[in-house]
Amino acid sequence: MRAGSAAGRPGSPPPSLAPCGCTQPPRDRAQDAAARGPPGLRGGGPRRGECVICYSAYDLSGHLPRRLYCGHTFCQACVRQLDTPAQEQRWIPCPQCRQSTPTPRGGAAMLDLDLAAFLAVKAEREPARGQPRPPAPLKGSPAVTEQPAGLCPTLGPQPRFPPSG
Repeated sequence: MRAGSAAGRPGSPPPSLAPCGCTQPPRDRAQDAAARGPPGLRGGGPRRGECVICYSAYDLSGHLPRRLYCGHTFCQACVRQLDTPAQEQRWIPCPQCRQSTPTPRGGAAMLDLDLAAFLAVKAEREPARGQPRPPAPLKGSPAVTEQPAGLCPTLGPQPRFPPSG
């Protein structure tokens, strides 16, 4: 490691952590760009659905997509890292346009969700509503895998019911 690298500075995250402080290892941006294809076709930036700071995919827990007042979206973990005090007020400076967003009383977790990104993540995680789900067995009862012997005409007598009249 070189003496002037950012990883050696006091207060900087260890090299094994992403810039947002999560435990996901940072991705190699050159490999990401190569995987996305030529810049003219898909763009050289992060894929839709991932944070432009740490390149982590948005999820439904620590990397929720949070929208700043300027309209730019970052994961909640990175927004927490951007939150800085200035003149007795906490501000979140946007790393893309530098517009400052006042930090809500509850912190970065109280910023608005980027609803489009959130719903896209949620749709990936949940089965579609139109598709039937396999029925869940009732608690305490075994799953029925065979028809009971008394109900099959080839296996035994059938129950007799009185004729309806």
